[in-house]
Amino acid sequence: MNKKTDKNVRQALILWGVFILLNILINGTIPFALGKDLRAWTASPTKDVLFNLIQYGLIFLATPLILTKGWKTVRQPAFLLPLILAIIAMTLRTFIRPAAAIAVFVLAWLHARHDLSELGFRSRDLRGDAFALILMTLLMSVQGLFGGASFPFNFPAAFQAGIDRLFFNPASTTETIFYFGFMTERLSLKFGRWWTPILIGLMYGFHEMTNPEYWYKGVFFPVIFIGVALIAMIYLWRRSVIVLWLGDGLGRFIRNLM
Repeated sequence: MNKKTDKNVRQALILWGVFILLNILINGTIPFALGKDLRAWTASPTKDVLFNLIQYGLIFLATPLILTKGWKTVRQPAFLLPLILAIIAMTLRTFIRPAAAIAVFVLAWLHARHDLSELGFRSRDLRGDAFALILMTLLMSVQGLFGGASFPFNFPAAFQAGIDRLFFNPASTTETIFYFGFMTERLSLKFGRWWTPILIGLMYGFHEMTNPEYWYKGVFFPVIFIGVALIAMIYLWRRSVIVLWLGDGLGRFIRNLM
């Protein structure tokens, strides 16, 4: 690897380490220091605001943009002001959930003017992307397909769930950019197509394990590792966060429909 590649991989790993540290602080250390009940803190608006601002806004969105496009580009008013708007919108999501949709449109606007293809805003060919979209949709909806369907279908509720996932939930936008357009893209330069999905799956699984909410819900973490590793494989095939984003929303629609 050349020095630039080494630097890119190192930046990605350091950023993930910072993210995990902040995740642990917000999920456990802060409520412990304040004498808060952990279950109450997990569901509190305060924690949600901190996550939306620090994790989704600053770590998942702003920092990858700065490291990819460079501060010289990001600091320009035509870039920085929309970015700040997106971060504010995601932070306000705690109180006005649809506000998060602003971030999606900001990303589209930034890509049209500053080219975010390095973060996976690209398409190789429509036929291949369409097939990958089908695979991604099936992967994201598999829980609903094999969990036992109940009739009649509730189309309005399923449609609302799909729209919510696509536009109102940063886990489908900035988290996808961070883990796949940024982390998977960079780590693949060092670890290749086969080891990178395994590494990303482990990293994401560990990330989810730092959240008490998932322990309370009895989440089976190995399934998360497998699912994320497969998504990383799809990304490395198509190099498109757009395919992952659309497949996530469509999969959520089918899962709720079933």
